[in-house]
Amino acid sequence: MLQKISLAAARDRSYSIASRNLQDLADMSVSAKQCQRVAIRLGNERLEEQAERLAQYQQATLPQQQHGQPDGAPQNDWKGRVAVVQADGGRVQIRDELWGGDKPGEKKHRWWRETQAGCLQTYLSKPTEEDPHPEVPEALTNPLWVVPKFNALHRRHTASAGSDEGAEGEREPDSDASAAEEDSPSPSASENGDKESPRERWSGGKPLVKTVIATRQGYDHLGLALAAEAYHRGFNQAASKAFMGDGLKVNWSLWRRHFSHYTPIADLMHALSYVYAAAVACSPTIEEGWTLYLSWLGWIWSGETPQVLAAMRERAAAPGESCSDLDRAITYLGNNAERMKYAEYRRAGLPITTSLVESTQKQVNYRIKGTEKFWRDEHLEPLLQLVADDLSDTHDRAAFWQRRQQRYQGFRQRRRKTKIKNT
Repeated sequence: MLQKISLAAARDRSYSIASRNLQDLADMSVSAKQCQRVAIRLGNERLEEQAERLAQYQQATLPQQQHGQPDGAPQNDWKGRVAVVQADGGRVQIRDELWGGDKPGEKKHRWWRETQAGCLQTYLSKPTEEDPHPEVPEALTNPLWVVPKFNALHRRHTASAGSDEGAEGEREPDSDASAAEEDSPSPSASENGDKESPRERWSGGKPLVKTVIATRQGYDHLGLALAAEAYHRGFNQAASKAFMGDGLKVNWSLWRRHFSHYTPIADLMHALSYVYAAAVACSPTIEEGWTLYLSWLGWIWSGETPQVLAAMRERAAAPGESCSDLDRAITYLGNNAERMKYAEYRRAGLPITTSLVESTQKQVNYRIKGTEKFWRDEHLEPLLQLVADDLSDTHDRAAFWQRRQQRYQGFRQRRRKTKIKNT
């Protein structure tokens, strides 16, 4: 019964919906408040187990952390497989200390805070001597497919204009892609734009096993949790492994601290969103901007980022060509050029997009994010653990409940309440 309640609380949009689904689908009469209490209690138990796992990792020596694995790690045959770690951030509304009181100053107080998520994924892939996809995929040259995605990303870039653009400053609440599509004109579709092309996997190989980490404890905790999970899954034994992220500076701080022995890869789609915005902004018409984007796209796809940078700097130096989008693209590509050797990564069998963690973050957001949802950190963190467990292929529910049965004896320990005598 507790297992069903915890799963419903983690999967449904709210505790109220979980309560209704339990009644309708499982004939279980459980109030929304009881669903919340059970989820928080079980989530905290899982957090205690994760803390023990992190402590075991921290007790290992640095060579063991980067090149070894524990005795209980899966004995994988890494031939034909690659190991990938990806990190990303999301948004959630938190009830802080100002909740229910007067807000200081005239500026509107914002409740949005950042959550952190990471994925560890194995792929069925192997290195090749030749580039398996030397030609640019048709999807990236189809304006009907890429422009809405670029516009959605570009809205996040411009929202953080006050910070280091090459590092993608603090994230803003995500906007709908449909709204972003209406904000900027799109070039006319190509001749084959209306035809559906067969799907071809051009980023990484076939995905195998996924582990999800979700937290509100900050990027330092996320990096440590990802490193510990990679250690326990035996990622260190993989010949090909990569750490991926967007241009956020903290992602590459995590890479330097925990994954410096992994190949660093900057997400292709974030880079192309900067390239597209710069091409359109410094062109007189949208059609000419699209043509310029296609030219730069070919260089980016081949890993020739320095050529794109040189072309952008030449345009920026021309009289009357001052453009914020162009300057941001130059900063972004300059900061991440060493992590944009995409042809080399494809030959190594590694993915070049962070679509895995981006889609996972949306699955997490489905449960916790909403304009009408406000959380307390002590209630959100255990729920994030339950959601991450539900999205992970490596979480053995049967083993957890077996451990729990051995740990508990049918009652919970509670502190005795004593009355304070007046003196």
